Amino acid sequence: MNTLSIRPANIADVPLLLSLIHELAEAEDFPYGVTVSWEALRASLFDPHPAAEALVGEVDGHPAAFAVFYESFATTTGRRGLHLDDLFVRPQFQGAGHGKALMVHIAGIAVERGCARFEWWAQRGNAAALRFYESIGARQLNELIVHRLQDDDIALLARG
Repeated sequence: MNTLSIRPANIADVPLLLSLIHELAEAEDFPYGVTVSWEALRASLFDPHPAAEALVGEVDGHPAAFAVFYESFATTTGRRGLHLDDLFVRPQFQGAGHGKALMVHIAGIAVERGCARFEWWAQRGNAAALRFYESIGARQLNELIVHRLQDDDIALLARG
């Protein structure tokens, strides 16, 4: 397989990114519904103050992979970090080092921006992803538990 070419996503990539998000959710048997719309993704990635950034990886001009990440901040370091929200390599392109190439690229962005951390979450049942992340030197943080409020629960809490 040929080398992965990595580029920032552009607004014309929104339909591709939507397709890749659905492919990722299906491949990982994502336990929650995928509700993102074209409009929401476009706004989140390409409005004047985007919430996140996306990369597209191509092999010979064919979309092979994508990643979405955003900046975070830790008061304990006083510095920003990068949080990887999604990383996906289409099955026909897996096993050729493309996932690692994306991680190396994003780590380079983190270094350029002076980030103290580069973090992400993985589903406990995604053994392949967990092995991959371990192979690139990542360590699991067992001392943290992720908590979440969604949709109506956020509004309920906001009402006091």
